[in-house]
Amino acid sequence: MPLTLFLGLGLLILLETLLFLDLRLSGRGAIHADHDVLLLTVPVGWLAQAARFVAFNLTPLAWGAFMVFMDGVMELGKNGSPIRRRPHHFLCLALASVFIWCVFDWINFYFINAWTYIGMNAGFGDRFLGYFLAFATIVPGMLLCGQLLLERGWFNWARSPAWRMPRWAKYVALACGCAMFAWPLASRNPISNYTLWTSLVFLLDPINLKLGRPSMFRDWQNGWYGRTLAACAGGLCCGFLWEFWNYWALSKWVYHLPFLGRMENYRYFEMPLPGLLGFLSFGMECWVMWQTMRILLDGLVEPLPNERTLL
Repeated sequence: MPLTLFLGLGLLILLETLLFLDLRLSGRGAIHADHDVLLLTVPVGWLAQAARFVAFNLTPLAWGAFMVFMDGVMELGKNGSPIRRRPHHFLCLALASVFIWCVFDWINFYFINAWTYIGMNAGFGDRFLGYFLAFATIVPGMLLCGQLLLERGWFNWARSPAWRMPRWAKYVALACGCAMFAWPLASRNPISNYTLWTSLVFLLDPINLKLGRPSMFRDWQNGWYGRTLAACAGGLCCGFLWEFWNYWALSKWVYHLPFLGRMENYRYFEMPLPGLLGFLSFGMECWVMWQTMRILLDGLVEPLPNERTLL
């Protein structure tokens, strides 16, 4: 049994215990604005201070522990852990994940304002480190979950006879991707979330296909949809974990999606329920972005072994 399986699980249990200890000692609930943080009592004693530290840094800590846990889970499979099997590939993926999420944060904060961060550390160095560690786990977390489901055979049924996509359809997809990506930049409205989380699939995957890179479009033409479904499922699985770990943390994000109307009030923790659907396409979109970025990393990142591989 891999040591990382027990180490990761133990760390996750410890972090959750300290988080709820902070809730109990401070008498607080979930915070929803910066002024809620200012009203918190100062922790007294080393245990209370440790609990408060975890509450402020839960996202990078929990996701780091989750990476350790997933390494152990994947090592139990017949193919072993991709973290151990391809460490250089995984490291490059983690670095690419930081850039990928910075793209979405840039679009959000400068154009659509669909979510905001609260309870952030005032020190730039501490804040940067927290951002870096948290962002570096986003794409690896989704793809590890998707890879696990793929290897367990969850999507073996997702096949059809091979077919050929017309050339004009690829250009239509590219044009649609450009328009979908441009809408958030032009409208400056949270409603453009409807296209943000799918646009880069249509914009970048035709390019990946043309250049002979791993491509969802190629998988579909080969009659294989399992990798696409695995990426979507990985995004949704991690979405459930993100929102769960985010809710009681002191450094967290909150959403502003008024276009949902009354549906904005029906939530899975902080996320309005319709927003969970975005995690499906987000997993696929991040995989497509990663394949495009790997063009610049030839010689540093190994090629994907086969069509049943996400990372």
